[in-house]
Amino acid sequence: MIISKISKFLAVTLLAGTSYSVFAAESAAGVAEHLNMLIDTTKAAQTSAAAGDKDACLSNIKQAKQHYKELTGEPAGKPMQDAIKIMRDAQADCEGGNTADAATKLGDVVSREQKVQASLK
Repeated sequence: MIISKISKFLAVTLLAGTSYSVFAAESAAGVAEHLNMLIDTTKAAQTSAAAGDKDACLSNIKQAKQHYKELTGEPAGKPMQDAIKIMRDAQADCEGGNTADAATKLGDVVSREQKVQASLK
């Protein structure tokens, strides 16, 4: 009986936590948070690429793309989509070992992301 109650409590807690994280970017604060994290992880990818660290660059790009997926509304519009296309090109450069070109492209991506962020304030 006690185990059943504990199981139900854990299931409800898990579901509540999952639904919160899925809808985290539905509010303006959630969108702003993911946009900040997107910019931070893109900067980290740029720094890694500039240092020649291919694996860290790819890892940070992957994280940045996850934060992009959480954006809704105006921040996810055409300017951000264009930035993500450039990020994909940078990812291909990193995968090929051309981290110098990736760093340059990621610098452009950071600039574009910051313009989107500035337009929201």
